[in-house]
Amino acid sequence: MKLKTLKKDEQKVEAQEEEVDVKKLLKMKGKKKKRLYGKRIDSKTQKGRYIKSKLPKDSSGDIAIDATLRAAALSSHGNINVKSEDLRHKIRKHGAKASIVMVVDISGSMFSDRKVNRLKGILNSVIGDANRHQDRISVIGFKGNEAEVIIPTTRRATSFREQVDNIQVGGTTPLAAGMKKGLEILKKEKLKAEFVPLLLILSDGMPNIALEEGPMKDALNLAEKIKENEIHTVVINFERSVRYGHEVNMELALAAGGRYYDLEELKDPGMVIARILDHEREEL
Repeated sequence: MKLKTLKKDEQKVEAQEEEVDVKKLLKMKGKKKKRLYGKRIDSKTQKGRYIKSKLPKDSSGDIAIDATLRAAALSSHGNINVKSEDLRHKIRKHGAKASIVMVVDISGSMFSDRKVNRLKGILNSVIGDANRHQDRISVIGFKGNEAEVIIPTTRRATSFREQVDNIQVGGTTPLAAGMKKGLEILKKEKLKAEFVPLLLILSDGMPNIALEEGPMKDALNLAEKIKENEIHTVVINFERSVRYGHEVNMELALAAGGRYYDLEELKDPGMVIARILDHEREEL
């Protein structure tokens, strides 16, 4: 098999990405939190390692045959007769996975083939990485006056790649609407106590549509609510923008008690996203 020789430009990009130190891209670290990712937790499904049994709350569930037969044997004389009160259900545990919500800017500021391709490259990279780690993921896009669900919460996001390819950009930048939708989803995920919530915000930091008080004030208010709900938040800047945009993104990360990465100098930000997510899983 003949190997393809890379052109000089391709070699330069490849070398550049290989030399990237993720820690140097991290400009704001946020507050250290108790590690939850990978911790053994009770499974809400029939997946995970069977640890012990329990009395059932209802008739449906994952029946523990061994414990049920033992309970039936204790109350039987001779032949074992399983009664409803003998039923036991399995308690399973598995390593906690992440529930990732990506809130992405698909407004008019992304209106160029280069920007859209960079954005889609990042999205596809996150989707592929979440699939490899068996994390849940949803994607929220914001443009115009509201936020829209591009990918609903799922562990099979790879089947939604067509939605990513068909993203249409344009319109104003309702950042707060996107953050609000992301917070709503992750609050529900957190209640399940089975997934560690992770909010990724990709924006040029130039909101111009308000929900209540003003574009920036609303975004900061949402950031404070995100912090109150102890949701691990990562703000990523992947586009060259005016100084104001950088300051806004950093201010959002600070208000959310989150972390801020600056990828604007990278030719292909999608190449390092998987490494960033691995680094973030160590903080979850």
